[in-house]
Amino acid sequence: MAETSTAPALENALVKKAAAVAPELNERAAEGQRLGRLPDETIKLLDGSGLLKVLAPRSRGGHQASLQTFNSVMEELARGDGSAAWVFSIYAGNLYMLAAFSDQANTEVYANEHPKLAQVFSPTGQAVPTEGGYRVSGTWRFCTGQHHAQWAIFLALIMDGDKAPEPAMFLVPKEDCSVIDDWQVSGLAGTGSNSIKVEDRFVPAHRVSRPTAPALGNPPSADHADPFYQIPTIPFFQAGSVGAPLGLATEALSLFRARVGKRGIAYTNYARAADAPITHFQLVEATMKLDEARFHARRAADTVRKFGDGPVELEERVRIRADLAWTVNHCRDVVDIVQRASGGSAIQLRDPLQRIVRDILALSVHAFLVQSTSAEVYGRVLAGLDPGTDLF
Repeated sequence: MAETSTAPALENALVKKAAAVAPELNERAAEGQRLGRLPDETIKLLDGSGLLKVLAPRSRGGHQASLQTFNSVMEELARGDGSAAWVFSIYAGNLYMLAAFSDQANTEVYANEHPKLAQVFSPTGQAVPTEGGYRVSGTWRFCTGQHHAQWAIFLALIMDGDKAPEPAMFLVPKEDCSVIDDWQVSGLAGTGSNSIKVEDRFVPAHRVSRPTAPALGNPPSADHADPFYQIPTIPFFQAGSVGAPLGLATEALSLFRARVGKRGIAYTNYARAADAPITHFQLVEATMKLDEARFHARRAADTVRKFGDGPVELEERVRIRADLAWTVNHCRDVVDIVQRASGGSAIQLRDPLQRIVRDILALSVHAFLVQSTSAEVYGRVLAGLDPGTDLF
């Protein structure tokens, strides 16, 4: 199977490092909300931790850890700050995705000691062939982590005369991009997911990857010879998106368990919520839903690993997307149960639960994470139809 050979001790150390970093992320989470991006100090902390290279090839100084470790690290970070965890997932995930580009492109990116790439999958740009490369223009929304990134990977359509438009990934220096000030949101505010605009910029051919849909991956590079880097990009990113919602739900439930012995239920005789039967039912429901979320997250990761042995059956492949959406939906349910049971004091801005509530709501409406859409795609295949999309 396409799996890393990184020693379990090192992978455990990465998760422990993330848990140790989380409290400091939490201290700066409110500042990130105010700024609309992660504070510079948070980025320095992530750089210094070495966690951003969790998926990077060992040949490039990375840890080349497993997908499960990646999700576990993200989960621990999300317990401190959902925005920081989501930005981490983009930066770390894009160093995995970079293996799909040429050795020359990789060398250019890794010339920075702490390389960071933003990325948008939506093909909302166009590329026109020219001598030595392409002229690229377009606007890409929701470009998470763009503020501190040195590079961005954009999906655009190659427009070559009468030929059918062909999707390709373009590696663009951040200095060739302009940022649109349109990130004023209620949740995940610290991700700095502004829109990015590129106007008629030249991208040399060595910074272009021309994948075959629906795989979105698999062109040659030195690192790509490793089976771990032959997993198609879309399934890998889907199964690698569950850490943040799991972390938010876990932290919400942890906060609730800590509260029930310290506060009562207003306008009742219960001086401690822990003594009320309704609290017992709430705790069980939230805990079981979190367990169900973990089941779907693990199954998605297990399915992705099968790509190392060859093609994965359509039904299983599309189920990855369904598992992801079910994970996020269950995590949202967990947070909702906790929020409803935590009383009016939990809506105060100083209470960490209010940020968790807004962050999980924001995640649950991400285009890849919406349950209804993923259910339709999976349901179509179960009914014997085509998926209705190439993004699976």
